[in-house]
Amino acid sequence: MKKYFKENKKKFSFADRQKGSAMLIAIIFFLFISLAIISGLVSPSIREFKNANTNLNSKKSFFLSESGSEDTFYRILKNKLISENETIVIDSNSVSTTITTLLGSIKQIISLGDVSSYQRKNNLTLKAEDVTGSASSAGSTGLISNMRVGYNGAGDARANTVRDSTVTGVIYCQTGSGNNSSCDTSQANPVVQDFPISDLDIAKWENDATSGGTTNGNLTILSPTTIGPRKIEGNLTVSSFLTVSGTIYVTGNIIINGTMKLSSSYGATSAVIVSEGYIIINNGAVLRDSGTFGSYMLLLSKSGCDASILESLCNGNNAIQVSNNSNISIINAQKGTVYFSNNASVKEVVGHTIFLKNNVGINYSGSVVSANFTSESLTSWIIDGWGEE
Repeated sequence: MKKYFKENKKKFSFADRQKGSAMLIAIIFFLFISLAIISGLVSPSIREFKNANTNLNSKKSFFLSESGSEDTFYRILKNKLISENETIVIDSNSVSTTITTLLGSIKQIISLGDVSSYQRKNNLTLKAEDVTGSASSAGSTGLISNMRVGYNGAGDARANTVRDSTVTGVIYCQTGSGNNSSCDTSQANPVVQDFPISDLDIAKWENDATSGGTTNGNLTILSPTTIGPRKIEGNLTVSSFLTVSGTIYVTGNIIINGTMKLSSSYGATSAVIVSEGYIIINNGAVLRDSGTFGSYMLLLSKSGCDASILESLCNGNNAIQVSNNSNISIINAQKGTVYFSNNASVKEVVGHTIFLKNNVGINYSGSVVSANFTSESLTSWIIDGWGEE
């Protein structure tokens, strides 16, 4: 009997072990099958999550890029301080904007948004509104002579008399001859307008300059020098590099042979140099701004000098004379004559009379939107185009 139980015990123990092994294998197999099923279900979810996260960051980058271009457009429109390259950081993400001035008074704003290394870029194009290239000469003695007026299909001429001129648009005049089309007499002569800078403005600038002290006698710049604010009782001759650090008021004449540059401390603001006498800007002279977008230099002559009228005080000179290849910012001779010779370059000019020598072209730059010494904006901006790059 004992032997029977021992033999059967061995049989049962072996059978149990076989059953246990089979069950373990079944459990392991089931576990692998379950893991494979779970993996098959989870992987697409993970991919979808990653794709959704990528899409979200891409959209964030896009809207960040748009915000950068809109902020830049607002600052340009409202004439607020802004440089050509700006970077704004928001919640560890950044947007970089670049302003480029193109031909035809057009500005291009490229904005690059970056969210977790996902980048989106867009391009906003602005143009100056109602810039047609028209020319006007006011009053009953207004005259446009030997001029080419208009650009890119737009530009009218308005004066009492227009002669020997080629005009893209309509010629509004009372008398004329030698033009590419006849006078349209339907409009009256342009009304005489006040000049943009008042005597009160000029007096304030002179006081600002005098507050920095006075230099008695003529001053010649022969080596790199910094001046301003300063009143100079005499003539100023620039034959080297002059850095302007404040308003300059010269009671005599100004002769520029070298370079005049605004101090970087001006930022996006502009400087004024006033002369009681004439201003001569010789061949190769250079005028530079502060290096910040929106900064300009204004050269203003208070004289009524006109070289065609013999006058000992002017020594046969005009109020402002700009020679070959000069790179000028803004010049103003509201009481006198501005004379340009070959290849002179200027962003804006105001004069009682403006005389152009043969083959001279003046390219008005629409970038002079509103400098800090003017009372109102000269140009407004509208959106001309938008697109993502």
